[in-house]
Amino acid sequence: MDRDNFLLLVTKVLSGNDEAGDRELLHQQVAEHKELALLYEQYRRYYESGKSNTGADVEAALARTWSRIDTEEETENVVYMPSRSRGVWWASAAAILILFLAGWWLFQAPQKEGTQMMEAYNPKGIRSQIVLPDGSKVWLSADSRLRYPAIFAEGKRDIHLQGEAFFDVAPNPSRPFEVHLQKGSVRVLGTSFNIRSYDKDELVTTSVATGKVAFLGDDTTAGNVLTPGRKAVYNKDTKALELMDTDPLLDKGWIDGTLVFRSENLESVALTLERYYGKKIVFLDDKPRKFRFTGTFLNKSQTEILHYLSKTKPFSFTVSDSAILIGR
Repeated sequence: MDRDNFLLLVTKVLSGNDEAGDRELLHQQVAEHKELALLYEQYRRYYESGKSNTGADVEAALARTWSRIDTEEETENVVYMPSRSRGVWWASAAAILILFLAGWWLFQAPQKEGTQMMEAYNPKGIRSQIVLPDGSKVWLSADSRLRYPAIFAEGKRDIHLQGEAFFDVAPNPSRPFEVHLQKGSVRVLGTSFNIRSYDKDELVTTSVATGKVAFLGDDTTAGNVLTPGRKAVYNKDTKALELMDTDPLLDKGWIDGTLVFRSENLESVALTLERYYGKKIVFLDDKPRKFRFTGTFLNKSQTEILHYLSKTKPFSFTVSDSAILIGR
């Protein structure tokens, strides 16, 4: 059992949302794997100490818990940090998401130059909200990872994103805020904007809701300033950059359950649905992959969206326990 699934199992048991056989499976895993036993004890202590903490007490509880964990000689330092969750809308992942209403997870990444690095990771079907050390807020999407220092260095605020996130950056002209991507980066002083930069995607998109940001390609040859209602679309392969008008409310609509597709092929749509809902989509035929669709869906399930799309340009799909199969 990998660590992500083990921690999900632990969360289900500790929160009282376990199903038949979950407790027996947990006891078996803890008995057979020493590293999982250490991980379980570490998370259980944090969960128990943080259950009664809400609001402003969360940060204090986190600091106390981290201090305790940091002083123990264990093979792995793992911390789960509580966060207030927005409403959830993935029907296929509802049972899992309930477990995260009281908290989402962070774990310590390798340290560099004496700075403690934190990492937030959301698997497919999960999203969360993060408050950074400077008070900036981040809504982290599914299948996404964010790395940042526990304390920002003097004169700068550097973080690293893989996936999609919406940022509401606390203004501080003396300490520029920079989001480093796999290809390129985004620099701001204080603003709100959305970034989509998944490793498997060909394009990196940045759109601005308020303020200004500068998008830099990975060659960093020039900065392109974006203002509200403008979007930068960067092709990682060709290094071509296109600037265009956009609706920032729709670009960040995923936070509240809105998915927007603009002339996207079904293969790309399926990848987005798989990330946001957590259920794998498999193509049994190549022809439907190239079908293009445009649409906006508010609080619809994965199968509902596919149903509506199949009425626009016919394709078939079958839902099983483990996946959705798409054919002609």
